[in-house]
Amino acid sequence: MKRGAKLGVLAAALLVLVGAWLLAESVTGRRQQTLADQAHEQPLDISVGPAEEVTAVSWDYFGDAVSLRYDDAAAAWVNADDPDCPIDQTQAEALAQAVGSLTAAGAVEDVADFDQYGLADPAFVVMAAAGDTIRTYYVGGSAADGSWYVRLDGEDTVYLETGTLAEHFQIGLDDVLERDAVPQDIAAVTALAVTSGGGDYVLRYLDDPGEAWYTDAFPWFLTDADGAPARPLDTDQVEKLYKLATDLILYDCQTWRAEDPAEYGLDEPQCRVQVDYTDDEQRQASFGLEFGSYADGDVYVRLSGSEMVFRVDGKTLDGLMYPDFDAMAPMTPLAMDWTRLKSVAMELPQGSYTVTRSVTTPMDEREDPEDIFVCDERSLDPDAAARWLRQAEELPMDSLVAPTEGRGDLFTFVFSMDSERWPQVRVEFRSYDSTHYLCVVDWREYYLVSRTAAQSLADKAAELVIELPE
Repeated sequence: MKRGAKLGVLAAALLVLVGAWLLAESVTGRRQQTLADQAHEQPLDISVGPAEEVTAVSWDYFGDAVSLRYDDAAAAWVNADDPDCPIDQTQAEALAQAVGSLTAAGAVEDVADFDQYGLADPAFVVMAAAGDTIRTYYVGGSAADGSWYVRLDGEDTVYLETGTLAEHFQIGLDDVLERDAVPQDIAAVTALAVTSGGGDYVLRYLDDPGEAWYTDAFPWFLTDADGAPARPLDTDQVEKLYKLATDLILYDCQTWRAEDPAEYGLDEPQCRVQVDYTDDEQRQASFGLEFGSYADGDVYVRLSGSEMVFRVDGKTLDGLMYPDFDAMAPMTPLAMDWTRLKSVAMELPQGSYTVTRSVTTPMDEREDPEDIFVCDERSLDPDAAARWLRQAEELPMDSLVAPTEGRGDLFTFVFSMDSERWPQVRVEFRSYDSTHYLCVVDWREYYLVSRTAAQSLADKAAELVIELPE
């Protein structure tokens, strides 16, 4: 075939394609124009009836068929296929409201080709009943303005529905379950107990730790096997730990009734967690979590006593089973209530000194009491003394260490307190290595602190108590 003839054939073919495209656009344009022409000043009511009269609603979304009915005796919505299935009443009422308020912005009658509206193979189907009326809605494709093409059972009319069905019914049974949830009325956590293969532990909040410690600045304690407080913990760090349980969002519900808990590793949970707390009404309460087997980075979990199984991030379980208690130690070993301080005895390289503290009694209620610090019958600068106490309170800890002797005492402070529980707190600083001193508090805990920070504390103490020659 000559080149000219070939070009003629191609041109003819192109005209055919262009014509087909123009025809398709013309049909689509006419379809949209027809719906626009049919738009009414007032929306068309295509609801099944008033929402308060809706008694049943069912739908099929990609093979997930759900059927709900209103049980008059129970005054609640139930799963028609299994009345024992827990249904979220708020969600069910929202579905009833949806089918009871359906409107269309326009309609095309006498439709023969439903395929052009996506209704030959609907995206999903919704059935609703109200009184003696039953309606089935076939939902097809969507329009550019967010509306959806809808057909009612037995009709050849296509409605431009405002999107209410698509908004509410593109869900499955999992989305209308009344799901288990971690309590939302927790006012204050009082204990966290974890039992697992990684080791058991119990943390408790103690308003009165007795003689277990030398300060009430750290009310959270890791307890020993007998339940007695064994080690104080930093409050912020404890909060991060227990929030792994209290802030846990149970998502991806696997089943609302685990007929075979072994399928999820919950016949013998690898970890059990119990949280004791006071609620918003100051009542004592608790809840438990059971963790089963891992699944692709997640872990199966359920509330104790429930059969509803969820998946959550496996890192939640990892954090609960393997906390680093050394890293949770108080970061300021000398955090004490200095308003109770009576005196501090100092053993410094320069000598031994004792500073006493007393408080003035205001003569007028408009006056505030003032601290008086005295060393060897000599009054000290109260602002300088207060700064030194703040420096002691803020002394940072680098880490906990096992009890050790160190290499000789360098300086010691013995704080006498107005407290029956902690009348005296002894703090020794010993040489340890090139960058740390060993800080021994009340012969209970051994901390490593910066040599620079500890030496500064000793130097400032010397400046405070040693009288310089005039």
